[in-house]
Amino acid sequence: MNIYLFWILFLGLWAIVPLMIIKGRTDEAPKVETFPDVKTKKKGWFN
Repeated sequence: MNIYLFWILFLGLWAIVPLMIIKGRTDEAPKVETFPDVKTKKKGWFN
């Protein structure tokens, strides 16, 4: 195996992995609420 090809692939791997980790973290930003929002019922003359 050519030593230049090895270093290109090795350094390319070390460049791509952090980008994938950062990209994955930004995709997790929208969070889904697991419990529904309970609305209180207003007491009064007209419901």
